[in-house]
Amino acid sequence: PVATIGDVIHNPQVVERLRSKGVDTAGTIEEAAQRGYTRVAITAHGAGPERAAEAERYGLELIDTTCPLVTKVQRMAQKLAKQGYTIVVYGDYFHPEVKGIMSWSGTTRVYPAKKIADLPWNAPRGSRKEGAVTPPRKVAIVSQTTKNTDELLRFVADLTALVSPEGGEVRITNTICEPTFERQNALKQLAREADVILAIGGKKSSNTARLAEVGNLMGVPSYHIERASDIDAGWLEGKDAVGITAGASTPDDVIQSV
Repeated sequence: PVATIGDVIHNPQVVERLRSKGVDTAGTIEEAAQRGYTRVAITAHGAGPERAAEAERYGLELIDTTCPLVTKVQRMAQKLAKQGYTIVVYGDYFHPEVKGIMSWSGTTRVYPAKKIADLPWNAPRGSRKEGAVTPPRKVAIVSQTTKNTDELLRFVADLTALVSPEGGEVRITNTICEPTFERQNALKQLAREADVILAIGGKKSSNTARLAEVGNLMGVPSYHIERASDIDAGWLEGKDAVGITAGASTPDDVIQSV
């Protein structure tokens, strides 16, 4: 038996199927040890390097199932921090992927943000206004892999305006994963033909939430559902074309049932 520290992926059907095969979920490594597990797994979203030391302290075998694309972002943040950049992680602060990236950066000069107001700076570099808190000269951006590409670009533009005056440097690394980018682009095409869109995926799934968000931004009523039973008949009244999309971790049989 093995316990994952948090849901291995954000899809309840997959988590339940794994549980039936002996893969359970624990909130922490300490909890897994107290429940008698000898093996624990880091989920696809990743975790900080301190998890390895913690598992060793409890005498547990650690299995790393971090998505390779997330590992790439972790190492990029670490590399940029060593080059003297202050790191901005574009993403959801409470998401395990973002927490892991911040931890791997190995610096206290790292900030999670979904909008400029989340950052500690309230004025552009060079500002002489009273109470101005300006950014450092070197700032690098990495992104949670499942974020909305268009929103990331807007955030980058706003941050660049804040940092670039007086020789400031913004290092931009697009770390949104290719499958997420492709799904969002495909959805934009779908939205031109559909009257309503159903985005299928776990309620905790960030990339599924982004798909529904993109559909709504395109002006098409879009709903994030986990399964067919979540569909409200009222959503489909008077609609001729229903667009279907799904998150990266949604099983094929769940999509087919919808």
